[in-house]
Amino acid sequence: MIESDTQTDVGRARRSLIVVGLVIPAVLTAVALALIAVWMPELPDPAATHWGAGGVDGYGPPATYLWLAVATGFGLPLLLVTVTLTMARQQWGVTARFLGALALGLSGFSAVTTAGSTWLQRGLSDAADAADVLPVLVSAFCALLLLSAAGWVLQPDVEATEPVTLKSMRLPSISPGERVVWMGTANIARAGVLIIGTTCVVLVGVTAVMLLQAADRAWIPLLVLVVVALALAATASFRVRAGAVGLVVRSQLGFPRLHVPLEEITSVRAIECHPFAEFGGVGWRVGLDGRTGIVLRTGPAIEIARRGKGAVVVTVDGAEVGAATLQAHIDRRASGVHDARDGDRDE
Repeated sequence: MIESDTQTDVGRARRSLIVVGLVIPAVLTAVALALIAVWMPELPDPAATHWGAGGVDGYGPPATYLWLAVATGFGLPLLLVTVTLTMARQQWGVTARFLGALALGLSGFSAVTTAGSTWLQRGLSDAADAADVLPVLVSAFCALLLLSAAGWVLQPDVEATEPVTLKSMRLPSISPGERVVWMGTANIARAGVLIIGTTCVVLVGVTAVMLLQAADRAWIPLLVLVVVALALAATASFRVRAGAVGLVVRSQLGFPRLHVPLEEITSVRAIECHPFAEFGGVGWRVGLDGRTGIVLRTGPAIEIARRGKGAVVVTVDGAEVGAATLQAHIDRRASGVHDARDGDRDE
């Protein structure tokens, strides 16, 4: 009965997501397109498409606003909703609800921006004479906030799907003088490597083009490329260690690093983790429910409840053994057994 109720709630949430994240954005985009089409004959050609600190500094065909309205007003919500429905499936939670609300907010931002920028240029013979776009942007950000809030309210408050607890293991009690340590390696999923690798290839291509055509600005994509490469190297693989000092998770580069001392742990278990549904994606993340996740793929994970802090989730093969090792040390500490070897170095 509980499982049936959960499936019903998730089904209702998925339908609400489609309405909030696709149907309403489609209506808003259609309204923006209609206004742009009506005003287009009154626009200068070329029209202003970008404003800088000194006024208009970018131009393009008036039809540019039609394509922008479709791409940002409906294309982005379509992408967010499609990814959410595909990745979340039955593992629903606040992340899915947030992305649905964001999809609606983005469609409103796009509608106000594109229609408002078009309205500013009605009747002008030269786009350079267009008024300041700042009021339009302020209105667009207000629409983003208000519609995102409305999108959140319009979706049902479905309780986050409880992660599936994996079959528990129990290690023999740890004897005085005995040192028990479990180590594993958490690696990013192949799909994640492919996506980030593709991004790096694109950035390399953009950098090469900029070097040939605008060498003075090539540092921008080059800097982004370096940052992305470092982020990938720092978060693609972690060493996970469970022992008398608690849980230590450290990037293969040495940073970032997380240490949860044994005395802070109130409970530990092995679960089946779905990074997108629970954290909105893979990597080092903080969930909307306050949990910290080093979640690199769907699969087994160690979940630790901390005293006075949010839980920690680490996806790693052999999570059942790692959790059992920590539990054995927790039981040993609770029994008052302690010796010098409990000072196991954090490395």
